Amino acid sequence: MSEDISSRDARIDHLLTTEDIREVLRRYTRGLDRHDDALMASAFWPDAEINYLDNFNGPTDAFVEWGNKWHEDRYLEHQHHITNVNIDLDGDQAHVVSYVIFILRQKDNLQAFGSGRYIDQFERRAGEWRIAVREFLPEMRIAVPVNPRRELPSPPGNGRWDKGDISYQKPLLRRADRPK
Repeated sequence: MSEDISSRDARIDHLLTTEDIREVLRRYTRGLDRHDDALMASAFWPDAEINYLDNFNGPTDAFVEWGNKWHEDRYLEHQHHITNVNIDLDGDQAHVVSYVIFILRQKDNLQAFGSGRYIDQFERRAGEWRIAVREFLPEMRIAVPVNPRRELPSPPGNGRWDKGDISYQKPLLRRADRPK
């Protein structure tokens, strides 16, 4: 940890800052898994450099388009879960290493489970934290046969890649009170 957090005020500021950074990571995974372009992009500065091995290298807008197309072309469903987050703060910069577990229901009747790390350089600009540089490092992956997808009746229906997904319904109404 680069910053001195010995005083109570400094500790509170540190906690608020690290929570702001974690919120950025949560916005990213929710945006990715719901194919919500604006939410996904909000995790990165527009001039960010985003690198996914040799598959992609570029700025935010191109990454959002590429990432959604990549997932749409290969998968029926997917989830990304951020687990351990290590944050090293240094003023308006933060070096952040996040572990990610992903579950991918492939179109070829396999389900892949994998993990990796996001190595991010965050920057605070005008009081807001976002990712300025990202390197994605996949580390493990296994694919297994999957049972047919269970189609859920509505409500709630299966997850969707648009704002028709039940998670966007605010407030979440009791089933009897939802429009038919």
